[in-house]
Amino acid sequence: MTDTSWVVARRRGRPRASDAALTRERILECAREIFAEVGYDATTFHAVATRAGLTRPAVNNYFASKSLLYGEVMCRVSNRVLEGIHLASAAPTLGEQITSFVEVAVASRGDDPSVAGFLVQAALEARRKPEIGGGDYDAVALIEQFIRDAVAAADQRGELAAGLDPGVLADTLVAVVWGMAFRISGTAAPDGRRAAAD
Repeated sequence: MTDTSWVVARRRGRPRASDAALTRERILECAREIFAEVGYDATTFHAVATRAGLTRPAVNNYFASKSLLYGEVMCRVSNRVLEGIHLASAAPTLGEQITSFVEVAVASRGDDPSVAGFLVQAALEARRKPEIGGGDYDAVALIEQFIRDAVAAADQRGELAAGLDPGVLADTLVAVVWGMAFRISGTAAPDGRRAAAD
């Protein structure tokens, strides 16, 4: 016969010491990481729950669908993008604006490559599945509009070389920023991410 005297009876429901806000944050962080790694279609509630150390029904308790979970992650990342835009807009030159933006919004100060990875995946998903975009909180659209506006402002200040097409420069800078996000997302070591951002 097996000794089961060590087993503690567990009550139904959430443990008393658990904190709903912390659990929700953990789900969102784990979801961002997984969306960054495998994209929207391959992300499952089971994978998010496993990484968060929860059950699938627990994740469902906080988010009724994958699209709602993705939308909340997009909103959080978009807030970081908006912070980057706000800080970058104060810089006096186009080069300083783009550098500041990448440091704040894309490189995430070198502490978390999943933000950059999520942005890269979101850019791909925006082309493949426009219906899952973030609406007013669409990080991809915010980034691309910021760059176009920054180039237009630089052109008005006379900062661009004569004969340089602002539209072509904006397209090039958009590609550079997405390339930086891709590079940062694929760099495992924090020092490597900082070096890529620099």
